Amino acid sequence: MRKGGVTFKLFAITASFFLLFYAIVLLGQLLFFEKFYQNQRLAGLEKKLQSFSEQYASNRWDEPRITREMGLFISQNKAQLAILNPEGKVKYDNFFRIVIRDDNGASVKISLMLLSESDQKELLAAHLQRGDRIQVEGVFDDEKTKELIYPLVIKKAGMKDIGSAETSGIEGPLERISGVITDALLPSPNIWNLRQGLLYLAIDDWFPLTDEQEADLQSGKMIEKEWTETLTGVRSFITVQPVIREGKVSELLFAVTSLQQISEAYDALRLFYLYIAVGGIVLILLLSLIFSKFVTKPLLALNKIALRMAKLDFSAKSPIRGNDEFGSLSLSLNSLSETLDHTLKELHQANEQLRADMEQKQRMEQRQKEFVSNASHELKTPLSIVKGFAEGLRDGISESKRERYLEVILDETGKMEDLVKDMLELTKLESKTIKLKKSRFMVSELIEDIVDKLSHHLNEKGLKVVHMAAGEHPVYADQSKIEQVLFNILINAIRHAVPSSEITVRIESDGERLKVSIDNEGENIPEDQLDDIWERFYRAERSRNRKTGGTGLGLAIVKHILELHESRYGVTNTEKGVSFYFLL
Repeated sequence: MRKGGVTFKLFAITASFFLLFYAIVLLGQLLFFEKFYQNQRLAGLEKKLQSFSEQYASNRWDEPRITREMGLFISQNKAQLAILNPEGKVKYDNFFRIVIRDDNGASVKISLMLLSESDQKELLAAHLQRGDRIQVEGVFDDEKTKELIYPLVIKKAGMKDIGSAETSGIEGPLERISGVITDALLPSPNIWNLRQGLLYLAIDDWFPLTDEQEADLQSGKMIEKEWTETLTGVRSFITVQPVIREGKVSELLFAVTSLQQISEAYDALRLFYLYIAVGGIVLILLLSLIFSKFVTKPLLALNKIALRMAKLDFSAKSPIRGNDEFGSLSLSLNSLSETLDHTLKELHQANEQLRADMEQKQRMEQRQKEFVSNASHELKTPLSIVKGFAEGLRDGISESKRERYLEVILDETGKMEDLVKDMLELTKLESKTIKLKKSRFMVSELIEDIVDKLSHHLNEKGLKVVHMAAGEHPVYADQSKIEQVLFNILINAIRHAVPSSEITVRIESDGERLKVSIDNEGENIPEDQLDDIWERFYRAERSRNRKTGGTGLGLAIVKHILELHESRYGVTNTEKGVSFYFLL
């Protein structure tokens, strides 16, 4: 990940944003969560306690209903509730209790408020139920009525004693009663609040009330105050709500909510936050990196394609596909690449064509210069001869030479006429304006006619033409042009043949084509000049001997005619001389 790259920048921005957000959340919870949670809980408790007071005052609930409503309030608000008389005596406290019928037949309630945590566990493990006979040692709430007792020891035959009088801290004799259980309401272990004993201690510590507190209660005002138990240091919040009946305070709703649980939970939560802070930071950094890679991966891929395009490499295509902006950009980039590639190829082709045209133009200009030079050279000699002999005639030469001068002039004029005709013919062929008039004919018949026309030239050098045909078939070509090809090659063979030798003409089938070869006996052509003999005004003899050479355009004309027929042609040296060939 390059430091200045888009991946690093996106990673840094994303990670910084989430770390800042995460830090704000953590600091908010660490600094304000406890107070916020405490205020929320106490505010809710006040509303519900006031609602409970109104319903309790307006409805004449019987004892089971009071017990059920108190149980719901305690379970829902995680608070301890007792209903007291205005002097602070408990009328109804923890609804979890045991009721026995003693030996005198009186019904006695056994409050479970003051049992310690270990005693509560042992009581639940004892599985007491109706019909069990137990013995209780404790303190009565009211010595006169003896309807409610706070047990310190509960005994049952065959069971370990629950509680101990020695550890209670109460001086003096304890009351002892025995009886059979007529009713038992015990909670399951997971919902018994272990701080229920605080309710009794709080009541004992608060009463009697001060004059100011009594005045507030008589006016119907709720009293709220934080209270700390002196022995254990447990922090709690006490709420006292008066119950008004007929304009007077008939009872007091005394609720104790433990703040210690909130503090303990908050202390554990702070430690938990310290642990998850490290994990959260690592997770944020990891997710930010993954997010940065995920977002910038297509951008980096598109950047690589763009860099290759900048180097005129349009072969690579973006693999990104999708309906989002990256997919659209990828499609546009691929389309641009194809368009630029096509345009560049067209420009390259146009450039190649322009280069070829320029080279062709230069070749044409060079050929034109060579043509003018060669043509001037070829015309200069006969013109000089004609001029010299014409001046001789003008000066009045003798009658015996006059006839000879005229023959020379006519001969040189004919050569110049042949040269001009060949030049015109070659110009037409090079311009590609000639249209071939193709027909079917036999090549052997053309050769016989041409040999007959060249009989005079053959007889002058004592030459003989040997004609051999094998598997000949008609060809489809321009007969007059092929006749000119055969004539030029044969006249060239005659000029360079050794006197009294043979010229061999072979016609043989080469698949669908017909191969024509013309061999003579004479000097070989230098190997480095085999490709040059098809050029204009080329002669094997560089001295341009007029006795052994023609116009120098015959083979150039042959070349262009055969190329118009899309024919393969060539020349090779043999043991005795030279062989020309072409295929139709």
